[in-house]
Amino acid sequence: MTSDLSVVVPNYNHAGYLPRALDALLTQSVRPREILVVDDASTDDSRRVIEGYARRHDLIRPVWADRNAGVEVTLNRGAALAAGRFVYLTAADDYVLPGFFEKTLDVLSRHPAAGLCRTNDSFRVGDGPVEPNPAGWGAEPGYLTPAEVAARLRHTIPGHASIVRKDALLRVGGLRPALRWYSDWFANLCIAFRDGACHVPEALAVRVLLPENYSAGAKAGPEHVAVLAEVLRLLATPEFADVAPYFRRNGAMTFFGPDLIRAAARRPDLWHPDVLGFVNGFRTEQYEELLTDQDPNVRAVAEFFLGPFWREAAERRAQQAYQLARLADELEQARRQVPPAGAAAKLRWLAGRAAGCVFRTAG
Repeated sequence: MTSDLSVVVPNYNHAGYLPRALDALLTQSVRPREILVVDDASTDDSRRVIEGYARRHDLIRPVWADRNAGVEVTLNRGAALAAGRFVYLTAADDYVLPGFFEKTLDVLSRHPAAGLCRTNDSFRVGDGPVEPNPAGWGAEPGYLTPAEVAARLRHTIPGHASIVRKDALLRVGGLRPALRWYSDWFANLCIAFRDGACHVPEALAVRVLLPENYSAGAKAGPEHVAVLAEVLRLLATPEFADVAPYFRRNGAMTFFGPDLIRAAARRPDLWHPDVLGFVNGFRTEQYEELLTDQDPNVRAVAEFFLGPFWREAAERRAQQAYQLARLADELEQARRQVPPAGAAAKLRWLAGRAAGCVFRTAG
């Protein structure tokens, strides 16, 4: 059975991984209408591998770049050429497991307004064992509203495990090269916070972690701060005014660490509540780390979130947790003082209490 799905496989010098990725796509129980393999001017044996698959499988559509342009441009080029209503943007070194297309597309067919459908993430380090990474979105396949996504999302919607509606992807501007390693993170969250998302609570796609992975370049430093500043800039524009509150409510951006605060400190509207909403929720030690930062604005933000108001709020939460725990203990003690129903159960209860009294007296 063929679906209204286009697969886009970007490739740059991954000839050794392409066969595993393409074979897994070609053997799905529900076949895509096309598989666009977009080669980003590889210098290894990729062309021979891609052309060989294209000769044997009419689903394979090679697309050749004259010069290396980067993964975001390559994926956007494939998405623009895609003929399907749905698009799966994958990577040459990742691969899908049996049933991925069938199960995700089935849920999307029942929730056509959803912007995407994700499965649980799974990953392996090199050739190591596959490790599951459950999403916690629920035990049954279904649809989550934007508010429900914001409540359950931990940090990301894994691109290698998600199928997106093409028009929803284009509406958020595709993968923005200026966002570098976070381009798919931003696009997928915007889609889910705008149109909601479906999920299948199974691990049906595998992310392969390699030293040369593009995402491995996301390291703390000036370039990282510049990328996060662009994320904040976009979320402050009218184009993303509808999804920005979900980003703040969810707190997923704290995953980026103190560099997010450094990025926010560059903004002239740093002290606006909307901007502060993005940098609330870090751990105390992360704010403390920034007390010696060379940027006075960064130090001021750290001092603000470590200040009396936030300390008092934390103390109130701790006191409330203590009171709740004590109340639960008192309720349990009271429950034990009440005899159970039934004559036989009462006798056992009385015998247990008597034995307890004897033991305490003897002690």
